Order: sequence, then structure tokens, then C-alpha cells
Amino acid sequence: MAGRRPTPTALKLVKGNPGKRAVNKKEPKPKRVLPSCPAHLSDDAKVAWGRLVVLLDRMGVLTEADTFALERLCDCYADILACRELIERDGRTYTTIDQNSNTLVKNNPAVNQLRAADAQFKSYLVEFGLTPAARTKLEVNKPNDNDKEDPIGSYFG
Repeated sequence: MAGRRPTPTALKLVKGNPGKRAVNKKEPKPKRVLPSCPAHLSDDAKVAWGRLVVLLDRMGVLTEADTFALERLCDCYADILACRELIERDGRTYTTIDQNSNTLVKNNPAVNQLRAADAQFKSYLVEFGLTPAARTKLEVNKPNDNDKEDPIGSYFG
């Protein structure tokens, strides 16, 4: 499919539908749930899962349909931590000798892996509205306990 990805209806409504395009009234509406952490995640990914589930639930954006994307987000985070550990241990570069006995300084492969994992991680953060720029496009109208409607207020305006 060419062109920009379509904006989910919920995001259009939250943003105020600036393009004034028709809203899909038949779009699926998955239930809000707190998904269980998959057993196959690494320990670092499980820690990230626990923190993110709480955060995303408080933001009101986590649904049953987000489980796989959340799993990938946590995996990317764990990959970043693993790459950082390798770079810390082995350094950002290494020295080798080529066929002509020249000394070459090369990048540690973990540096490129970190860069790739970081790019993936950022794209998932944006999908969940977890970056400052992504949040500027959202408005969440969650009922507040202090803002409960006064049943008598409707009679007195």
C-alpha cells in the first residue's frame, strides 16, 4: 500500500480530526485489558513489560490488540541493553590486521546492532504515544474522580 499509513479512528478523534476526513464508524474497538507477560521474554524484557503495562494502562491506550506490539517493544528494549553491555565490555571499536599486514580499526558490530535496535525501539515508542512529540498529538479525556458529575447540578445550571 503506497502513501502514508492511515490514522486510527481513535487517534483522529483525540486529535480533533484536523483533515476533516470521514471517520470509520465500523473500525474494530478492542477491549482495554492488562495482558499477561509472555513467558518466553528475557528477564530484561519482562521488567520492561511490567513497567510499560502500568504506564500504558494509566494513559488509557493499552488494549488486547496491542499485546504483540508491546512484546516487540520490550524485546527491542532488551536488545538495546544487551548491545550496550557488549559495547561496554568490548569497546566501540576493535583492531584487526588485513592481508597486507595493515592495522585497521573497525566498528564493533554491536554498535550497528544498537543503532538498529534503537531505531526500532523509537518507532514502537511513537506507536504507543511514549515520546514527547507523539504525546503532543494526543488528548486523552479520562474521567477524574474529582470531576464526577453532580446529579443536582443539572437542576441549578
